[in-house]
Order: sequence, then structure tokens, then C-alpha cells
Amino acid sequence: MKKFFKTLLSAAAVGFTLFAFNASAAVDMTDPYKMVDAVAQKTFNDLKANKDKLNDVAFRKQLIREDLMPYVDTAYAAYSVMGQYAKNATKEERSAFTEAFGEYIVATYADALGKYNNQELVSPAYEQVGAKETMVSTKFLIREPQKQDLEVVFKLRKNSKTGEWKAFDMVAEGISMLSAKQSELTPLIRTKGVAGVTSLLKEHNESLNTAPIGQTK
Repeated sequence: MKKFFKTLLSAAAVGFTLFAFNASAAVDMTDPYKMVDAVAQKTFNDLKANKDKLNDVAFRKQLIREDLMPYVDTAYAAYSVMGQYAKNATKEERSAFTEAFGEYIVATYADALGKYNNQELVSPAYEQVGAKETMVSTKFLIREPQKQDLEVVFKLRKNSKTGEWKAFDMVAEGISMLSAKQSELTPLIRTKGVAGVTSLLKEHNESLNTAPIGQTK
């Protein structure tokens, strides 16, 4: 687990922040590959422009809330973490967990943004999306001088009602962030229930701690 989060910090600083894009700008969310490419270019410019502010945890969190989260399928990821225990929770409890889990993701990527150090992104070749496809993956390489290229894969799913795509997982060096969150939180849900873990998440989110639950920095 420690290796995964170390990888996450080095990769997601320029990896999953590909989706950190100003919501007011025009982004074609009906094409996942075009969306990722457009967002990547804008994000790198924003990171470079605000590099002197990236030591501020509150600034990083706010940046992610405003720019990243609109392009992340928080509900899908949250329900994947709740798993079978979602059916034992009330609608209100599931909604509260989803909101708290979203903020927990904010903290995870806030940590990653702080590790940005002018890495370069190698974009994949454009692929045409089939009309019937509902899930796709797109692979990037994160390049840093005198270090081995890091492969990062983003998984996206299509909303059947809106036709828009959003990201729900990132895989760095073969390790899924969503799977890591499931391993971390699902056992807690089994013992404490959805409402109990929501309380833990809220308490964690109110602090400036960006480490996983039960850990400090």
C-alpha cells in the first residue's frame, strides 16, 4: 500500500490532474480522448503558473474542488467502495457517504498536486470511440529527467443519459486507486456501517491532513 501511495504522489501530480480544468471552459465531454487531451494541456499551464502556491494545502484542495471534481464520477466510485453494504444504508446515508468520499478524493489529489515538479506528459494517440462503448481506458506516460517513464492509465465511463464521459479510476504501475480505496474503506464499512465511515471521512476532511485515514503526515 505504501508503494502505491508513493507512486500516486509522483504520478497523480501530473497524472489524474489531467482532469483539473476550468469548468467554464468549453470541453467536449462526449469524446473521452479529446477531453483528456484538452484538459491535459490546460492543466499543465495552470500548474506551472501556480507552482509557487502548491505548498498551500488549502489552495490545492480548492483548485481540485473547482477544476477536477466536475470531471470525476464520484458517485460511481463511492458506490463501488460501499459495495454490497450500500443496500443496507438509507438513501440519505448513501448520499452523505458519496459527498464525504468526494472530499476524501480531494484530499488524496491535494497531496499529489504538491509533488508536481515540471514533469512532462506524453499523450496517447487519438482513438475513435465506438457508439456502443460505455467504458474506455487511456494510457499516458509521465516523463521526468533521469527517471524511468511512469505509465498511468485512466478509466472513464459514459453516462447513458447525458452521453458525457467522466473518470472513475486511475491505475499507476498496475495498481488501481479505486481498488486501493476499496481495500482501505470497505472493511471499515463492514464493521462500522456506511454512516459510521461517513463520520470518519467528515472528521478527516475537516482537517488539513491529506494522508489516508489512520495516517498522519
